[in-house]
Amino acid sequence: MSKLDELCVRLQRQYLDPNSTALPVVALHEAIQFALDKINRRLGSDFEIEGLANATKHTLPDDYLPVLLTGAGAHLMQFILQNHLGTYTNMGGEPTLMQSLARYHDERFEWLLEGLRLDSMQKSVTLPYARWDWKEPLRWRN
Repeated sequence: MSKLDELCVRLQRQYLDPNSTALPVVALHEAIQFALDKINRRLGSDFEIEGLANATKHTLPDDYLPVLLTGAGAHLMQFILQNHLGTYTNMGGEPTLMQSLARYHDERFEWLLEGLRLDSMQKSVTLPYARWDWKEPLRWRN
């Protein structure tokens, strides 16, 4: 079982829509790709997940998996909400609640990304900033 398959199983267990319908595998892959791309952009890295986009190796640290799953969950909640609003169905579901859950997961993902960014800056060998010596003249110019 590839790492992508493991992540899809975890997502299916954690994020089911209110009607307990099966989430399409394509939507799961898209959600994971979306979250991974956002992590890579925010951290300036090039992480890969085995099985996703023809990647043969898994380079994402295990510490980043909760952030990845939260971001993928936020994307899936948006998918479920849009699917619910875009189809004419008599199945139950609270659009306002679904919208609030999607917004909550998205905000949580952003905060977790910010935490990862700050952690990576603290563990970085090179400083993200450098000391700048201010040279001020001793007398004022007339």
